[in-house]
Amino acid sequence: MRIAVVHNLGPGGAHRRLSEQVANLDAELVEVCLSTAAPMTRDAIVVPYRPLAPRLPRAARPPLRYVDLARLERAWRRVASVLERVSPDVVYANPCRFLQAPAALLATTAPSLYFCDEPRGAPAELAETRNPRTRMLYGRLHAAESRLDRAATRCATALATNSEFTARAIRGAYGRDAAVLPMGIPPAFTPSWEAPEHLLSVGTLIPDKGHDIVLRAASLARTRWPVMIVAPRPDAGEEQRLRGLAAQLGIELNIHVGVSDAALVSAYRRAQATLYLAREEPFGLVSLEAQACASPVIVTAAGGLPETLRHGETGWAVPRDASAAAAHLDLLDDPDLRLRIARCAATRAAEASWARATAELERLLATVCVRRSASRGAVSSTS
Repeated sequence: MRIAVVHNLGPGGAHRRLSEQVANLDAELVEVCLSTAAPMTRDAIVVPYRPLAPRLPRAARPPLRYVDLARLERAWRRVASVLERVSPDVVYANPCRFLQAPAALLATTAPSLYFCDEPRGAPAELAETRNPRTRMLYGRLHAAESRLDRAATRCATALATNSEFTARAIRGAYGRDAAVLPMGIPPAFTPSWEAPEHLLSVGTLIPDKGHDIVLRAASLARTRWPVMIVAPRPDAGEEQRLRGLAAQLGIELNIHVGVSDAALVSAYRRAQATLYLAREEPFGLVSLEAQACASPVIVTAAGGLPETLRHGETGWAVPRDASAAAAHLDLLDDPDLRLRIARCAATRAAEASWARATAELERLLATVCVRRSASRGAVSSTS
């Protein structure tokens, strides 16, 4: 089976998920991405796209944001032309960091599976999160982006996602069902049973990831552990905010950006607990990886995060609240309870692997191929 992997993903959870799938797919692969993505294979076909607006002061950006959207559409049409030339058996489509569904699906004739890590919000929902001062300037732009996302999603032969929570959100946003595929853990993520040294929070440096709530929980817990934050990329403003909060709370804070897998594994292994207090997270690979390294996990009891653990056995799903998280950190002061949680987490996580998870993906891709071929045959026989 010849698979074209299409995406426009930078460093982050979706990129990590796809890179593991790409590494484990037992098929002939061709990667096609935009130049704003981080390629995953050495011979990826990279289609140029360079947004103009970010290079200007904020006040001068609005007109160029509309120009950038038109240029982005053209770039995705070029991707579709590349796919026609490559002639894959199936397209494995993955998100566009600007649109969500990759607009190449609008002009792709090959059967396609779109892995939707999370649906784009409806225009009315997105409007509530926008800066009121720029809402009028960008209203038509956001509406156009939403139309492209929905149209591209409708064009995919089938959809897949990461959790039952996200599947429900996809059904509500697009009126389509999505197959829930298992996620995995890389082989290097194993326990070493080192003495804990810190609390750990992993994720992009944005408020929605809840790093500030972790700091507040650390300040409320009986044992005042240092906090380590590991992020895929820097953000000077958010880092400054978090350092200021840590100083105010009297919590020692270390922030590490763009670390290797080996350094991330070491951080998990030395964590008294890994806290992932993100808002409405679709799934949460961080929780799985932490458990594989025998770190008890405390996650938000919302979104897809509760699906990543066994509540009370490998960790806890709690309200997105510093006092609730701190109360469960206090439970881990009991060394016997912490060891029991850590052992259970490592045992459960050992059952998950990207090789097994990707085998499920491969079976679904093959089904999409057969389904499209069968439907074409039926049309031919009746014409």
